[in-house]
Amino acid sequence: MVHKTTLDSFACLMQTNRYMQDQMKDWLNKYKLTLTEYSVLQVLHQKGRQSVQQISKRVWLTSGSMTYVIDRLQEKGYLSRSDCKEDRRVVFVTITNAGKELMDVISPFLKEEISTLFQQTTEEEQQLVIDILHKITQNKLTHT
Repeated sequence: MVHKTTLDSFACLMQTNRYMQDQMKDWLNKYKLTLTEYSVLQVLHQKGRQSVQQISKRVWLTSGSMTYVIDRLQEKGYLSRSDCKEDRRVVFVTITNAGKELMDVISPFLKEEISTLFQQTTEEEQQLVIDILHKITQNKLTHT
């Protein structure tokens, strides 16, 4: 039997996830980016040149959806594509200078906004949340 606390925890996590995603969407809207576009730029900003497949795995998108997002970001001038010389099926994506400049502006802004979300929690409480979420994720990974 599932405990009420387990179900309440799940509901609270889902509500919090929705709230945080809505906040991110609002913040990113100021820069005319979607959450998915930001996620792709973030991967490229942190990791450098990546294949479409590598980005897709990191942001949990299908390759079809990735193509659409990459097209939009390329139209905005934030990334560029290049074909792999060894394998024509592979396409590499690189963040442009304009994309780097945008991320250099967005990153401090988002850090400050995220900080306000957690202002009523201690570092110990935040670490506890991290530990709990890792346990939940590990539980999923061991049951697949």
